[in-house]
Amino acid sequence: MVEIENYIVEDAIIQQIEKLKGLSSVNPEAEISNECKPGVIGVRSQILVDVMGKLEDLLEVVIPNNCYIFRDSDGIRELTIREAAEKLIKISKYAK
Repeated sequence: MVEIENYIVEDAIIQQIEKLKGLSSVNPEAEISNECKPGVIGVRSQILVDVMGKLEDLLEVVIPNNCYIFRDSDGIRELTIREAAEKLIKISKYAK
């Protein structure tokens, strides 16, 4: 488990999602907060996988290959940015 503050991870996720507002599938008027679910505003899973890679670089962590931080472990329920940040902190390791 990585020891990093939740708000830092939430802010990093929010910044990355904000950058996606130019995509045709993403609602440009959507308010992005830690209670937002990225899929609800139109961000697709394939794009969120890319976001996870960017988060690894920004936060200097490694997210396991078999983990998708934007869905619950059941693979069905979509997580809010706050929940995704908590999951990332729980499952990631520091990059060396």
